[in-house]
Amino acid sequence: MFNLGNICKSFSKITISNNIIGFRTIVSKPNEISLNNLRDNPGAVTKKVRVGRGIGSGRGKTSTRGHKGQKARAGHNIPRAFEGGQTQLFKKMRKYGFSNARFERSLTPINFNTLDRLIRENRINPEETITMKHLFDANCTGAIKHGIKLLSDGKQNFKHKINIELSDFSEPARKTIEDLGGVAQNVYFDRVGLRYLLKPHKFDFVPKRARVPLKYADKYPDHITGYMGAFSTKGEKFNKVQEEQEQEQEQ
Repeated sequence: MFNLGNICKSFSKITISNNIIGFRTIVSKPNEISLNNLRDNPGAVTKKVRVGRGIGSGRGKTSTRGHKGQKARAGHNIPRAFEGGQTQLFKKMRKYGFSNARFERSLTPINFNTLDRLIRENRINPEETITMKHLFDANCTGAIKHGIKLLSDGKQNFKHKINIELSDFSEPARKTIEDLGGVAQNVYFDRVGLRYLLKPHKFDFVPKRARVPLKYADKYPDHITGYMGAFSTKGEKFNKVQEEQEQEQEQ
C-alpha cells in the first residue's frame, strides 16, 4: 500500500491546498496517480559501488583496501576486541558483580493431565502416597535434577483424591488437591538424597537426610533436620525422639 506523501515526490513544486505545501512531483493531482508514475523516494535506492574498475573511477587498483596488510587480504577476520596481540583491555580489568544463575534450583514440571493419565492407566496407585520415585519409575518425566513441581494445568478434569509428596506445588495445584480431600506435602532432597530416592540400587549405604537451607525453611516446615534427624526445620523436637529420651532418663 502506497503513501500519497511518499509517492508525490519528483521534479516540480506544487500546492495541494492553501495551507499545505506539496512535495516535488510529476503528478499535478492526486487522482492522476497510475502505475507509470510510481517510484521510490529520492535516495531510497542507491547505485552499487563498483571497485577495481580503473583509476579513473577513484576506486581502482587497491579497491579502497590500501596497500598490503591483513585487512587487504581476502578472508581476513579480526576479532572485535583484538589489539594486535597485546592483552586486551577487558582482560586487564577485574570482574565486577555476581550472578546466582549457575546455582539456580530448577524443578522438573508436571501437571494434572499427566497425573490423571497415569492413574487411569494404572501406572500409579492413587490409594498410596505418591512420591517422586513413583513418577520416575512411570517414565512421566525426563531427568530430575533438583526435584519435581506440580503445576495446575488440567486441574478442572482431575477428580482423584491423592496424597502426594513433591518438591513444590503451585498454589492452584495445592488448592485443587486439598479441595478434593487429598494432601500435598513439600519434601526437600539435596542432589545426593534425590539420587538415592530415585536410584537406591546404586548406593551401598543410606545417605543422611540433608538439612534444608535457611531460605527454604518456610517452604519445608516439617522437614527432618539436625543431628540424627532429631529436630524439624521449626526447631521443635519430634515426639518419637523426645519419648525415647524420656524413657532413657526414667531407666
